[in-house]
Amino acid sequence: METCAFCEIVAGRAAASVVFGDDDVLVILDRHPATPGHVLVIPRAHVAGLAEAGDAIGGPIWRAARRVAAALRASGLRCEGVRLSLADGEAAG
Repeated sequence: METCAFCEIVAGRAAASVVFGDDDVLVILDRHPATPGHVLVIPRAHVAGLAEAGDAIGGPIWRAARRVAAALRASGLRCEGVRLSLADGEAAG
């Protein structure tokens, strides 16, 4: 199995700019942001695809996304909107 870049970040073996973290998720700045404030919400547990991510991880991901969205809106960044998207699998980006 190939090494999972996100698992490496969660384990602290790969560098990342962490915006938020709790027992279930990490929120990190994207290395190649599409917009200011572009972040990735990643589960601490390895999940290969959406079908493997049940409610036990979906809820924490959604809560972190809402929390970071509120923080972006309250920050000094120009934030007229927040877009949430999901890339399920390598072909999805």
